[in-house]
Amino acid sequence: MTPKQDGPPLEQYLETRFNLLTTSLQDKLDAADLRYQQRFEAQSKALEAAFQSQQQAMQTALAAAKEAVVAAMEAANRAVQKAEMAADKRFEGVNEFRATLADQQRTLMPRSEVDVLFRAMNDRLTALKEIVDARASERRGVSGGYGNAVAIIGLIATVLAILAWIASRFGG
Repeated sequence: MTPKQDGPPLEQYLETRFNLLTTSLQDKLDAADLRYQQRFEAQSKALEAAFQSQQQAMQTALAAAKEAVVAAMEAANRAVQKAEMAADKRFEGVNEFRATLADQQRTLMPRSEVDVLFRAMNDRLTALKEIVDARASERRGVSGGYGNAVAIIGLIATVLAILAWIASRFGG
């Protein structure tokens, strides 16, 4: 005899259990998939936010670097302009000095000419002194004072004539 069965046949029972296990497993897999999907979306959003933040930081850094480069270039241009102006002023001073030297070279007498003139004046003055001394000794008795005055006036006139000759020769 076969014992009496109180329930569904074994095949149906196993099928029902298998279906329940499959459904339970499928629900757990679906829940895991949902969690994974949510984690993936959260990580994607976090990565996107981080990427946007990095991109904005890079743009800010690039803008700051660009401003710094522009400021440095402007400062360099100002420095170059100042250096050029200083060089121009220095060259103006050098050119002015050269012009002054050229003017001096044209207008001033060479030392050798001055030496010749002074020797000639000294010779003339010596000759005049000798003449004055000779005349003074001749007229000392009668017109001593008058002779001296004439000699001094002659000497002064000679010196003035020489100075006038020098001034006309080299001064004007």
